[in-house]
Amino acid sequence: MRVDYTQALAQLRQHVLDMGCAIEEAIGRTQTALETLDPALACGIIQGDDAFDEMERRIEQECLDLVVTQAPVAGDWRRIASVMRMIADLERIADHCSDICEYVLRLEKAPRVPPIPYFDEMFFQMQRMVSGTVRAYVELDVAAAEQVARQDDVQDDYFEEVLEELAHRMAAENAAIPQYIDYLLIAKYLERMSDHATNLAGWIAYIVRGELQL
Repeated sequence: MRVDYTQALAQLRQHVLDMGCAIEEAIGRTQTALETLDPALACGIIQGDDAFDEMERRIEQECLDLVVTQAPVAGDWRRIASVMRMIADLERIADHCSDICEYVLRLEKAPRVPPIPYFDEMFFQMQRMVSGTVRAYVELDVAAAEQVARQDDVQDDYFEEVLEELAHRMAAENAAIPQYIDYLLIAKYLERMSDHATNLAGWIAYIVRGELQL
């Protein structure tokens, strides 16, 4: 039974890793959809959100099965409880990819506006944060998780830069205000995704140290 329990915990860790890697890929595809205003790619990402919902449900069920059948000790209980919270944050990041693509579909039908600065940096930052938190989870590396959490300030700074740029453009180009509002909301989704990645990092400290940092 103990062998089965250890294998189940390893499988749980792998499934979280798989979900994190899939979301990192979805962020990259969302960036491409926004850069190219590709409606087919955007629709594919929106439709693919159901797969992340299913991943969350499956991992959550694995966690509940472990609690019911194995009566985990304190350290394993923290890991299982943290995974249930982590997958919720991962799923919200996937939701925001889908949300951004809804705006891509709107922008694709509107007159084009010049590229907005800092969006590439915000997407790169998100991929870096998700990758870093997933790796820190697999390795139970609290220092690496804390480093990821500190990157949220960088994302906040990018958001402020985007906000200032869009405010200037809206003041100068009244006809393009609807498109610029859409881009502002996209930037806000990216900033919220960063908050969820920061939450992920906090749960790693809880697994290792039993310290809630959220």
